[in-house]
Amino acid sequence: MRYLERSILLQVIDNRWREHLFDMDYLREGIHLRGFAQIDPLVAYKNEGFSMFEELMHAVWEEFSKLIFHAQIEIDPSQLDRSFAGNGGGGGIALDYSGGTPEAQPSALQEVASGSTTVGVGGAAPNGENVAAAPEVVETVVKDEKVRDIGRNDPCWCGSGKKFKKCHGA
Repeated sequence: MRYLERSILLQVIDNRWREHLFDMDYLREGIHLRGFAQIDPLVAYKNEGFSMFEELMHAVWEEFSKLIFHAQIEIDPSQLDRSFAGNGGGGGIALDYSGGTPEAQPSALQEVASGSTTVGVGGAAPNGENVAAAPEVVETVVKDEKVRDIGRNDPCWCGSGKKFKKCHGA
């Protein structure tokens, strides 16, 4: 089943991605006309490209769910492994869904509700060992001294040739 899901999803993504690239190319060819309407073409391209990508993602999941729920699998009886065959061969796949009762299944919620164990910071685990408190992680931020000396319109310190505001100043 996982192989089927993976195959269908990759096929859907491949087809939809190609369509999306053609649509983005078509958008790029006509985006310069937005300048006549006093709209920044770059901003319009970003906004419309993002909305087209959202539509792509929704279309991928919609088509995938439609295909996966309508898939019909045919199994050739001659290729069935004997371990999956029913009683003696060719009778189909026998599955056993029997399970224990809810009372027989261990549950941490039931243990806590009954008050038999206490688990917490510095508390005792169910097997009687002490649980150590987790150390807090402190994040250290180091300021770069070069950044303070560079103006927004100066060349960037990394040597990219761009202005600082377009490279590392963002």
